[in-house]
Amino acid sequence: MTFRVMLVNPPVFRIEEPWYDTPPFARTGLAYLAGYLRQYPGFEIKILDCKFEMLNFEQAYEKILEFKPNILGLGAMTNEIKPAAYLAKMVKDKLPATITVIGGVHVTALPEITLQEFTQFDVGVIGEGEITFYELCTAVRDGKPLNNIKGLSLRNGNEIEVTPPRDRILNQDSIPFPAWDLLPMADEYGVMTLRGCPFNCVFCMNPNGRVARKRSVDNVIEELEMLIEKFHPSSISFGDELFSIDMERSKELLTAMIEHNIHKHITWWAQTHVRFVDYDMFVLMKKANVAAVGLGIETGDEEKLKGMGKGTSLKMIMEARIAARKAKVPIQAFFVLGQPNESVESIKNTVDTAVKLNPDLPVFGIMTPYPGTEVSRLAALGQAGYNLVTTDWDEFNKQIGGALEFANLSRSQIEKMQIMAYVKVYLNNHRYIDFIKFLWHYKAGAWSIFRKLIGMRQKSMYSYVEDTIKRKNTVEKGKKEIADAAEVWQKWQTSELNRAKKVDHNLIKIKHKD
Repeated sequence: MTFRVMLVNPPVFRIEEPWYDTPPFARTGLAYLAGYLRQYPGFEIKILDCKFEMLNFEQAYEKILEFKPNILGLGAMTNEIKPAAYLAKMVKDKLPATITVIGGVHVTALPEITLQEFTQFDVGVIGEGEITFYELCTAVRDGKPLNNIKGLSLRNGNEIEVTPPRDRILNQDSIPFPAWDLLPMADEYGVMTLRGCPFNCVFCMNPNGRVARKRSVDNVIEELEMLIEKFHPSSISFGDELFSIDMERSKELLTAMIEHNIHKHITWWAQTHVRFVDYDMFVLMKKANVAAVGLGIETGDEEKLKGMGKGTSLKMIMEARIAARKAKVPIQAFFVLGQPNESVESIKNTVDTAVKLNPDLPVFGIMTPYPGTEVSRLAALGQAGYNLVTTDWDEFNKQIGGALEFANLSRSQIEKMQIMAYVKVYLNNHRYIDFIKFLWHYKAGAWSIFRKLIGMRQKSMYSYVEDTIKRKNTVEKGKKEIADAAEVWQKWQTSELNRAKKVDHNLIKIKHKD
């Protein structure tokens, strides 16, 4: 008898950030899980990406009931965990025998808390999921115990058991290509040429670890050619944390894309670090038909940059911008307002820097204490000018969330400065038409920010989901759990880094410009 597995990216309660809530491509992680699992016989697999397919809860529910999965796998970031829980509850009420599995960064950071908080999840997959999820599906199918599988959080009576961690896959070429054929065709696809980032930024959980585990150039080119031949996309979004972390390899990849005429079929986007780009890199990117490059600037205050763990300076940032402009490569610049001990003056420095950079697309988020990050630990402990005011995961959203209070400025101050940052970048650079286009393109997100600023943010329409977090009678209890979880996660990151050093010291080398 065939064992049915369904992988789902849950719907949103309402569209507030269109660039996240209605993405132009399906979630790569689910396609990778399916691609790995279907190597093995005996599984019937379906993928349902509700955000990409723009399905609501009822539509998703009907499709799940029709398939009647033995295992329902859901993926969720922190601000997606409550929608995932709501869908899981709907399914469990009708199909109680279905095993509900939650994966993604939230349960990875909070493996015990997530299962305690949301009883509708039977099992959590911690970290990189391909091998763990396959072993889980096999064990459930064969009626074998789960506590021998690494990388799980699971129920053991009234307790939550967390099994030993799963080693990350160092040889990325060993992972099969994502199963894109199990999803509707798209005009854009996500491709990962590597997993991991060597930096330790205070605001980033770094879920793929501090080792940049790179695929070979040949392997990436093979996937790109497969996508073009079978699915005919017009664009590719490279999902690497830092696309050009190894500049020599990146130039080899870009050259190979040109030699294989990939640049004649697609445009592409990637994000990287100002230390790992130069004029020659941008020129090659342009020849390879890049649409835009995202740069994580984060702050324009020199002192804040020094304490961030990103290894950048204002000089590096300006040099990267000048090189990109000279090569005629459009730049998207990402900023985070609310750095540790942020002040009105340091935010003004950030806005001034953004105006000078004049990126083609500026993006200003507000610091969010995502579980597992150093910022979450500081906020939980009331340090670095932070106060964690809620453990309502809906508020853990970098554009419109409100999980943090700041010691040196009010929440409304920082939200007003966020809006003014956009205004100044466009209007101070006399980009009036660009500003009108920006407002129109992001009108739903802009309205969400404005609505929240004046106190109009709508509460969840799903009263059940609100009830699921009442386990935490006080925010103080949630603070301790979050602080402890961040420390555990950082220890695991260090352990994995040391393991990679022992396996192959070359894995941890990074190659940047002189």
